[in-house]
Amino acid sequence: MAVVDTRKKVGAMMERQASTTEMDQVENEPDFTGRATHGAKVKRGQLGAVQQGRYGTGPAPYGYRRGHEGEKPLVVDDREAEVVRMIFREYLRHRSTGKVVSYLHSRQVFTRKGNKWSRQAIAIILSNRTYRGRVTYGDVETEGIHDPIIEPALFYKANALKEMKRRRRQFNNDEERRAEL
Repeated sequence: MAVVDTRKKVGAMMERQASTTEMDQVENEPDFTGRATHGAKVKRGQLGAVQQGRYGTGPAPYGYRRGHEGEKPLVVDDREAEVVRMIFREYLRHRSTGKVVSYLHSRQVFTRKGNKWSRQAIAIILSNRTYRGRVTYGDVETEGIHDPIIEPALFYKANALKEMKRRRRQFNNDEERRAEL
């Protein structure tokens, strides 16, 4: 009769059920075999990269390419970086992600994959701190070792506008709800 060690399977199942807070508390604890969990190793690696100013895993943001061997800092892609600058300028000019999308479509500017831009993609670019030279992982943010594409003042101005519009939308929605009562 074969003996099956279920400790790893049970541990994995318990990890999936644990809340984020619980996972934060046990991230560095060893699993049943005495080894640190894979997720904890990944998290430590990501955190270490950010603390060194390196961009984490995943594809490089639009406007950048990964350096050779993945260890080097992000490298600015000049053509895409100009589109990122255009997105910030046009957002501040038109005050609308939808109008930025229309502007890009009218000039036949497409995403890296050749798709049309969406309002959501524009919003993500506008809020991505990588463009102002920062790297983040969770609540940790540090100065990146890559070149910024957007000046911090322009980044803050665009995000202040986004926040103002969000608050106005929220206020208007609250007013509509009160009027319905």
